[in-house]
Formats: sequence, C-alpha cells, structure tokens
Amino acid sequence: MFNRHDSGVLAQWWRSIDKTLFFLGLVLLVGGNLFNFLSTSTIASEKLYDSRYFLFYKHVFFSFVGLSILIFFSFVNKDKIKLYGIAGFIFFVFLLIFVYFFGVEVKGSKRWLNLFFFRIQPVEFVKPFLILALSLILSSSKYSLNTRFFLTFPFVFFLVALLLIQPDYSQSLLIITIWIILVFTSGISFLFISSIGTIVALAMISILFFFKDKFFYIFDRVVSWVGEAEVSYQSEQALNAIISGGFFGRGIGEGVLKESVPEAHTDYVMSVIAEEYGIIIVLSIISITMFLVIRIFAIANNSSNNFFKISLIGISSLLALQSFINLGVTINILPSTGMPFPFISYGGSSIMGSSIALGLALLLSKDEQV
Repeated sequence: MFNRHDSGVLAQWWRSIDKTLFFLGLVLLVGGNLFNFLSTSTIASEKLYDSRYFLFYKHVFFSFVGLSILIFFSFVNKDKIKLYGIAGFIFFVFLLIFVYFFGVEVKGSKRWLNLFFFRIQPVEFVKPFLILALSLILSSSKYSLNTRFFLTFPFVFFLVALLLIQPDYSQSLLIITIWIILVFTSGISFLFISSIGTIVALAMISILFFFKDKFFYIFDRVVSWVGEAEVSYQSEQALNAIISGGFFGRGIGEGVLKESVPEAHTDYVMSVIAEEYGIIIVLSIISITMFLVIRIFAIANNSSNNFFKISLIGISSLLALQSFINLGVTINILPSTGMPFPFISYGGSSIMGSSIALGLALLLSKDEQV
C-alpha cells in the first residue's frame, strides 16, 4: 500500500502498526455488519421499530464510529497513552456514576444513559481504560509488588460497587477476573493471588445472599440453568438452532431462532449464525477472534515495556473472556449473562468499547516485532 520511501503521516502509520491485528479487527467488524444485515436484526427491528433495517443502520453507524475510534487510538503518540488512559478512565467513571442518577431502567436494571437518539452503556467504555489505569499502577517501580496490589484495590472496589448497584453482576465478575489476571501478570505470587481470589469469591457469593431481593434475577437464571427443565426456553431454542444448522446451515434468512428469541441479535447471535450459515462459519469467527487474542498476547510477551506488556495482556484477556462467556451462554455451559460477542453482537456500546480495546492494542504494539 505504501512503499518504504513514503514519508507522509499515513505511510508512517501504516509501517508502524501491526497489520495482522488491524485486518483481523476489520474482518470482525465487517462480518458483524454482514450477519446483522442478513440474519440477526431484521425481525427484532420490525417488532421494535416497525422498520426492517433500523437496527442494521444503527449497527453500521456504530461500526463506522468504532472503526474511527480504533484508527484514532492507533494514531496516538505512545508516550501520551498514560495521559489518555487516566483521562478516559476518569471521564467514563463519571458517566458510570451518572447512571445511578440519570440512567434508564430496562428489565429491572439501570445500566444505560440516554444520549439524544441512542443509549450508551458506560461500563463498556470503562473496561479498556480501567486496564490502562491498573497497568499503570502495577508497572510502577516506585512501590513494592504488594503495595501496588493494594493501590489497585480501591479502583476495582469502587467500580464493582457501582455495577452492583445497577445491578450488573456479570460485568462485576468480569472486571474482578481481569484485575486478578493483571495482578498475576505483574509478578505477585500465585499463593497471594489465590488467597485474595478466594476472599473476593466468598464476598461476591455473600453479596448474592445478603441482597437476594436485588439479585433475584441471578437466582432465576441459575435455577433455570441447572433446574429440572435442564435448559431454559432461550437456551433450548439456541441449542436446537445450532443442531438444525449442521455444518453448512439452513440458508440465508431460513433460520427461525431470530423469530422466537427476542435477544437473538445480541446474546444468541452465534446461534443465529450457526443456524443459517452452519457451524463452519461459527468456528471461523471463533478462530479469527482467538487468533486476534493470541496475536495481542504474543506481542505482549515480546514487549520490553512492563506497562505495555500488562496492558496488552489485559486487553487480550478482556476480548477472550467476553467471547468465551457469550459462547458459554450460547451452548448452555453458563447461565444467561447478557455478555455480547466482541464486534459481532448488535450493540453500539459493545462495538465501540471493543474498538477502543483493539485501538489501544494497535497503539501499544506499534513498531513491536513478533
């Protein structure tokens, strides 16, 4: 695209970024729009908005915004990323606080803010910047390893408290898991982390029982997941869709899951894709996502900068965990959580949050050799 003699800004950018990461992210973004148009959102769009392509147009819009965000962060000077990380973290934490006062309640949870013609879920934006903030503390050479850990605790505790108020238990668990991974990456002993992890797990379980009225939906989902019926209605429909799709699918537009499950275009998007395009396409999407995750991890492993290394491992863990949770719900090895699949599921906040994460990965991997 650009030869080595080009000296323009675009040419320098192209030479410095990891092209594999860029193209993998682009493939997932384009694929998300393709499947959204052909399979997942049209039925829901007609039911909710009396317009067959309203959700698709929104998905395209957020994908362009996401691509712009991704490219923007890949252009940022690496020396300024700590400043951007702190500023982004503070800004989106304030938005998360605003949810408590001005948030929109949907299905018993107050997780969204209304911004003109669309809603945003601030936690999706907080996560990548939280990784930068925690990595900044954990990579500091001014303090001992144990001190660094205890300095990160207030950040995580405060965020988890805000999320539990909404309530959003699954995102709370995701943030805690990423925190523990980052702490382990920083070099703190496994025994110490195991002890802290056990204490945190007991605390989160205790919260469920002490505030049972607030988290009744968690119990309902778990009971539905392991109850006498074996699988919930949505999970049963999703599993049947995967089976009926076989290896090569029933054909574009021939699926029935999107008509019977209201959240098919978000939580069960992979089941819809499996039903219409076959398990081969689903495995291809999973392979691309895992290749992306492994690529980020490999770059982190080769980085000599401790802050970059911890941040990249956090970003790869975020994308991997969200993908795994979404797939786990799809095949009923996990109870329903509402966790979207990065870039593929419908949802503006999810697309933009994943784009921020990948844009940061592109920035931190600039000029790195793998």
